[in-house]
Formats: sequence, structure tokens, C-alpha cells
Amino acid sequence: MNRLSERNQPPIATGQHPRTLARRAMQWLLALAFILQAFLWWRAVWWFPQLPEKFPVHFNASGTPDGWSERGFMWFLLPILGLAIFCLFGVIMATIAPLARRSPGIVNMPKKDLWMKLSPEGRAATLAPTSAFLAFVIVLVELLFIFIMEGSGRVALGLATTLPPWPVFVFLALVFAALVPMYIATNNAVIACAEAEECA
Repeated sequence: MNRLSERNQPPIATGQHPRTLARRAMQWLLALAFILQAFLWWRAVWWFPQLPEKFPVHFNASGTPDGWSERGFMWFLLPILGLAIFCLFGVIMATIAPLARRSPGIVNMPKKDLWMKLSPEGRAATLAPTSAFLAFVIVLVELLFIFIMEGSGRVALGLATTLPPWPVFVFLALVFAALVPMYIATNNAVIACAEAEECA
């Protein structure tokens, strides 16, 4: 097989193992996020008839409630936001690969000059770590919302007096910590695809 025919082969074959791992991680994380979203709605419905006329909707830095709302639509705000974030990130994950194929200039990637030289399929293949990261963030958001929902319900019923703020900092720390392996994995994917397509 000559060099020209090699260049015409699908670029995704090389380095498919890491990309497959990222896609499997994304699929598992999305499945977990779906389960957590359903659990969040179930807990919201379960708590609702037990709530007093007013429940806490805001907590200060020490976890003490300092904002209240009447029982009603506001109680379901977190499940609605969770669903909106799930859908928004899902749309981003579904459209980022076609965007990389058709309008790569507007996609922010490491080694951008090298990435721009890849074939459309090669560019799309390097986005698997980004999709896995977005799915990971969805899971973290759902877990955080569940914690807030449970804490708010307990405080509203007098089962607790405060909502500890530490999970918010854990959430932020995990999001920023996950950026590092995502960046490294994406960088390696660009290099691997460039070597496969001989465009380095």
C-alpha cells in the first residue's frame, strides 16, 4: 500500500483505544446522570407534601437559611435546573463534533494549528475527552442538587438547622481538577490523530 492510500484510510483507527475509553466513560456517566436526575425528581416529589408553608431557598456562608419561599413552584426549581443543564450539555455534546467537522476555526482546542490540519473525522475523534468531561460535570451538578434538595427539606422540617456549604467547594474542586486530565487526554488525542494522518 503506497503512502497516498495510507493517507486515505480512516484516521480514527489509530488511537481508537483511548477514544473508546473516553466514549465509554461518557456513556456510563450520562447513564448515571439520567438516574440521578430521576432520583432528584423523585425526592422533590417525596418531600413536597411534607413541607411547611415556607421552606428555605437560600443559605449563608455558614449554612444557616437566610431566604425563604412559600411552598410551590420554587421547590421544583432545582430539578428543573438539573434537567435544563442535562439537556444543554447534551446538545453541546451532540453538536460539537459536527461543529469541529464544518467550522473548526471556532472550536477551542490545544495544539490548534496541528488540530486544524486534521481531517474532519480526525478533528471529531479528538473531542471524546471533552464529551466525557461534560458528562462528568452533569453528574456532579446532579449530585450537588440532590444534596441541596435533601438539606433544604431537612431544614424545612426542623430535622436539621443548617445546610453545610462544603459540598459546593468539593464540586468546584472536582470540576477544576478534571480539567487537567481532560486537557492532557485531548492533547494526546490530537497528537495521535496527527501521527495517524501524517500531518504533523
